[in-house]
Formats: sequence, structure tokens, C-alpha cells
Amino acid sequence: MKFPLATRGSRLALWQAESTKSQLETAFTGLEVELVVVHSSGDQRTDIELAKFGSIGIFTVEVDRAVLDGRARGSVHSLKDMTTTLEPGLALAGTLGRGPTKDALVSRGGERLEELPAGARVATGSRRRAAMVRALRPDLEIVGVRGNVETRLAKLDAGEMDALVLAHAGAARLGLQARITQVLDLDHFLPAVGQGIVGLVCGEDDDEARAKLFAVSDLEAWHEALAERALLAGLRGGCNVPVGGHARVVENTIHLSSRVLSLDGSRVVEGEIRGSRDDAEELGRELARDLLSRGAEELIEEARA
Repeated sequence: MKFPLATRGSRLALWQAESTKSQLETAFTGLEVELVVVHSSGDQRTDIELAKFGSIGIFTVEVDRAVLDGRARGSVHSLKDMTTTLEPGLALAGTLGRGPTKDALVSRGGERLEELPAGARVATGSRRRAAMVRALRPDLEIVGVRGNVETRLAKLDAGEMDALVLAHAGAARLGLQARITQVLDLDHFLPAVGQGIVGLVCGEDDDEARAKLFAVSDLEAWHEALAERALLAGLRGGCNVPVGGHARVVENTIHLSSRVLSLDGSRVVEGEIRGSRDDAEELGRELARDLLSRGAEELIEEARA
């Protein structure tokens, strides 16, 4: 049985898709997974700042359309790139085991974040990372950067910036762990919602595909994804808002923390919640309501202005 699976064409996206393919073919004898490579607007328009696309899912929408138009039975994404509300007709069907969740610093001279000289140029394409760097080091210059992991590292090596902040998971999955200067601590750098998780999507009414994708899912990552995505949906946040969210499942308990920042990093609203993993989505919504009631809504509106 053939099972077409849509993916972006970057090396990291293909790593994710190949991992999914391997797990599906191992779990289901006779299943032949074919990768359908789709080139997204986010990959093609590297000249535009990510936040200026809004929250339309520039790395995921075109890939998911391959499911909607029948070219694929499922699609594979970095969960942090996915919108919290999928297009009508689609469903989040599963999640692979979670990789490293933290952010990482790569510096040209081997300096840690606290060792960078005043005025050093630190690059990121994320408003969340930019705000968190500014909160700790307002004396640094934040510069934008786009492109896949290898492209960004090449720009660093060419001297276009002094340091780069990126996801630890992406570097690790590409075998670039040795390039990392510093893994940034969660106390100051709460990751993006879904960071380190591979999300699997299928047609909402395709029960067979949903069952297959859920069968290869990691249940801890699944509940963490549900909690974090419910949090972000409740905050009505997106890539243009500096929001961090991090859930961890330990046995039957889930601990969810979140932080919303002003763009300059000077103001922060944060909170956390614990409860049963079975209540993951409601815990995410409850924490969002708490943050909004304590001033997060104002920060979010300012970021969107």
C-alpha cells in the first residue's frame, strides 16, 4: 500500500519526513511511504522578515494543501511552524518523540551570551528570541536573519553577524551539535510552542491515515503539544508575538509554563500550571486566561501593532 507523505524540501524537513517514513514502514508491514516534496513561500521568500507574513503558516500551508488536494495522505512539519488552527478539512494526527526543546547560541568567536561585547550583532528570525536576548543584554544589536540552518550558519561564518540564536533541536538533528557554543537555559529562554516536536497532519475524515500516524506517535510529546498549542491559541499569539511556552509530562502530570514579553524585552508576564496530562488542552487554555488577565493582552496587541 502506498502512503504519500508531504514535506518541505529543506534538509531538516527531509530528516523529519524520513524519520516518519521509517517509523511508519516499520510499524505497518507492506506500507510504502513516498515523500512528496513541496516548496513553500517561507522557503522561497527569504528576503521577507518572518513576522511580516503574520500567522498564516508560511512553512506549512502549501505542504498541507497536498493533503487537501489528494496528492498526499499526510504531511510532516516542525510543530512550532504550524498555526494553532489548521485549515478546514485537516487534523493534527500525531507527534513523533520530542527532541531538545531549548534555544542555542552559536558565536563566531566562541563567546557565551554573557561574554559577547557590547554592540555585538546577534541574529535571529524570531521576535520571541529577540525579545529574550534584549531582556538579558539590551546592549547587544539584534539583526534579522532568514534561511535554513546551514544558510544561517554560512552567514555567521561570513561575518554578517557575531552570533546566532537558533533551535537546539534543528542543529542536533542535522549533526551540527559541535557548532553550538551555548545551550540557553529555560529560566531566560522559554522555547517556542512545539519546539523540538515533529507534527503529523492528515485529512480530518481520513480515519485510516489518522490511525497510522497516531500509531507511531509519542504520547508524552502528544500531550505536551496539546497543552502548548491550546495555550498559544488562547493567547491568540503567532510568530509575530514574543511568546514562549514549554510543557513537560512526567508520568501522569503535565507542567506548563509560559512567558509573554514586550518587543524590547523590558516587560514580562509569565506563569505556570500543573495538572493531569489528560487535561492538557484545558490547562493550556486556563494558563492563557490567567496571563491575559495579568497584562499579556496589552503586550500581544503592542507586538501586532
